[in-house]
Amino acid sequence: MLRVVSVILFAFVTTLCNGLATADDRQAKQAELDAACEAARQTALAPKKAKAYQECIDILKKSVEVCEQEAEAYNGNRVGRPPLFYDLPACEAAFEYRKNK
Repeated sequence: MLRVVSVILFAFVTTLCNGLATADDRQAKQAELDAACEAARQTALAPKKAKAYQECIDILKKSVEVCEQEAEAYNGNRVGRPPLFYDLPACEAAFEYRKNK
């Protein structure tokens, strides 16, 4: 009887540990997908950041330092609409993975 209980307890603990490892694996995979999404977004945002920088210098006549900061901070946010470039394939993959937890 003690042997049966020990085997059942061992199986339970093993299953529990495997579940925790799977959760860690999912978190790591999600972080990887999120990073790929953000990298793709930053690539797509680069021309818009360059334009924002140039407008800041030419039209708004702000200092180079301020314009660099503002251009770097540009994230594609739009009033009343979703931010830009979350429809890229890398971002859709990240969202889909998160949704299917």
